[in-house]
Amino acid sequence: MNTQEADFRFPVLGFTPDREIWGFPDINALTSCGPRMLKNNMQAGLELIDADGRRWIVRSVRRVGRARPLIPWLVSALLTGAPQSRIEHELEQLQIVSLSEAQARTCASLRAFPQDWGAEDADDPVLEQRIAEVSSTQTIVAIHEVLGLDSFMGY
Repeated sequence: MNTQEADFRFPVLGFTPDREIWGFPDINALTSCGPRMLKNNMQAGLELIDADGRRWIVRSVRRVGRARPLIPWLVSALLTGAPQSRIEHELEQLQIVSLSEAQARTCASLRAFPQDWGAEDADDPVLEQRIAEVSSTQTIVAIHEVLGLDSFMGY
């Protein structure tokens, strides 16, 4: 199935094979990326979990065009040097995950990359505070809100 057929309920959490976490507040963020993501195929193997706990794995990504109309796309490319592309994913649907499973995956990601969350190391109280915030969420949507996750749009 492709991205449009999946009928995601946003926001969507994305977990890379090496346990990084990304966030996609809407379909535009999910289907837009910068040149580095395409060149390095950074979304291959990404597991996506939507607000309902439905889960997919990205099997492939292909560029389908510009993310914006031509003039805004050119202006953005000139100003940032990173023109955005519109992409489509080939997805495989996996089993649904519970809130507690999504929280555990998120906490594992925080522990794997403590410096990304303002912590010096895995024992830093700042990291423990972030993990406590994630653990106390009541929805997958709240996980995204608590962390303010980045998408691949700038990469």
